[in-house]
Amino acid sequence: MGRTELAQKAVALAEKRLPVDSWPEYYDTRTGKFIGKQARMYQTWTIAGFLTSKMLLKDPETASRLFWEEDYELLDVCVCGLSKNGRKRCSRGAARSQILV
Repeated sequence: MGRTELAQKAVALAEKRLPVDSWPEYYDTRTGKFIGKQARMYQTWTIAGFLTSKMLLKDPETASRLFWEEDYELLDVCVCGLSKNGRKRCSRGAARSQILV
């Protein structure tokens, strides 16, 4: 999204905090100050997400490996299938608007 400064700050914060907090599954509250009551520690996906973030910051062009055009077709089916009007065909634009990345 072109906001590498913000991403660098987030990764720097994660680099300090995650090892101290034992690589938790998630944090609770809007500010993310507390480890969730049901959070598991030493989560592989937490570590993998952190390492992936560091790699993407070193070479942002590698992010293109995480996307294929056909992903939107699958997303279209999933989003539309879960919508209130599941029988109505959704547009690709509508499906794209549901992406939270």
